Amino acid sequence: MNIEQRALFNSLRINWLLNPNTQVQPWQVEDYRLLSHEELFDRLRQKDMALDKVSLLALAQDADSPEELCEGLVADLNLEASEQDQIYLVVFELWRRFVNEKPCLSIFCDELDHQIFAYDQGKCAYPADIQDAMANLEMILGKHADEGADPLKIFESVSQGCAHDLETFLYDYIAEQIDGHHYPYAADLLESFGPYCKDVAWFDFLRARLFYHSDPESSDKMILHIIQSIKKAQDLDLSLEVLTFLSNGGNPELFRLLVRQTFPMLETEEDFQELLTICADYYHLLDQEQEEQKIQKILKQRASHALENPIHLKDAKLIELVKMFK
Repeated sequence: MNIEQRALFNSLRINWLLNPNTQVQPWQVEDYRLLSHEELFDRLRQKDMALDKVSLLALAQDADSPEELCEGLVADLNLEASEQDQIYLVVFELWRRFVNEKPCLSIFCDELDHQIFAYDQGKCAYPADIQDAMANLEMILGKHADEGADPLKIFESVSQGCAHDLETFLYDYIAEQIDGHHYPYAADLLESFGPYCKDVAWFDFLRARLFYHSDPESSDKMILHIIQSIKKAQDLDLSLEVLTFLSNGGNPELFRLLVRQTFPMLETEEDFQELLTICADYYHLLDQEQEEQKIQKILKQRASHALENPIHLKDAKLIELVKMFK
């Protein structure tokens, strides 16, 4: 067993909570945090493991993680994989509650998943909980980096223990802080986590968004550099993200440059319609009503098109849009 074991069950539970029709066994998605410790120890006794808090703590002295403890408990037992998993989930929860003096990565990642899911669902008991989780993540990453470990490898190790895509969450969370005008906190988060993330251009874009409010000229220079990165990487998703930002008050020349660069990257009808919507917003902000109406007309005409259909550069309506941005 390793730290990915807990992440797999967290992922299964999250998917089930979001889609209750997912086929699962009740024990796989149960919220073990809600069970009393008496119930947890009783479940172990049902598996012929006569443990209580005292004996659990004694055994935990010779283990570094709940995974290691569970491996020792089931090593000499002839159990099916599903039975071992049931024992693991109980042992994990008991370790989380009682073996506090032995922090380990799987416990940390489980708590991080718990806080991220609560935040995403708007169910954080206290607003500071997710901030505390981010502070703890920063502390763990920083501790290992100070010891000479490679920042990207550190982050990858933590990410493997989480059910959530940690880098995607960080991007979205920082973007929300910028949207909420929490600029100092967003700046602190970018400084703390930027060195650990692989998608450099995406986090550079967040920095450009921050500069936009205090130093628009520097922001434009950063976005121009990002546009060059997009061209090199052919990153359509980032291109649409930057265009959305520019369509809401950014530099019009940069918008037109990037939109022309984006045309050849379009792959599906969904991509095309998203770009059309962004361009309509761009013209709306500039009070260019005639151009906006042209695009709205195209969108209305394509409302029945299947979004998964491929888009071709010779599509008449795409050519019409291209001409508008020559």
